[in-house]
Amino acid sequence: MLRLNWLLAATFLAGCEGARAPDDALSFRDTAAPIASQVDVGAQDLEGRWFLRQHIAGAWPRGDRTVQISADGTGLVLREVVLQCNGAIQCETGAVETRYAPSREGRFVRVDQGQTRAAYGGPAALWVLWMDYDRRTFVVGDPGGTYAAIFDHRAQGGADRIIAARDILDWFGYDLARVGETSL
Repeated sequence: MLRLNWLLAATFLAGCEGARAPDDALSFRDTAAPIASQVDVGAQDLEGRWFLRQHIAGAWPRGDRTVQISADGTGLVLREVVLQCNGAIQCETGAVETRYAPSREGRFVRVDQGQTRAAYGGPAALWVLWMDYDRRTFVVGDPGGTYAAIFDHRAQGGADRIIAARDILDWFGYDLARVGETSL
């Protein structure tokens, strides 16, 4: 228990930041609330296939209910299956890869590589707000509150971890009424 308390205190102190939502973005969190990333999470901890368990409807992710994350040195590559439409008539699914570089502990920023904002898959910043000890569930969001998502290695089960993830989102000021289950 002492280790957990120390870890939470270190996480909060190392990553605490008051943030404001960009003027042009819709925010789903009270940006006056403190927010922090988990300092002991690196790209290698996020590797694998993850099922989207809960998120804010209409916010990222909008495509498939799974993402594949690969470590690329200290950065990571997020691979999503998304529906891409050319006008109102023709749509097809395609894989979108978004590269991220580490910015601080538990935080990653998108590496645009010339992509336009409309073409990228993932959000501009990935902050790992919480990951369980056994690396089975994690919560990701951003300081501006433009999205929040809970991912797990399994499509079902782990209710205790999902509850803990929601508690973290609540603590960081996210509107839990907007964070809901996904349908697989």
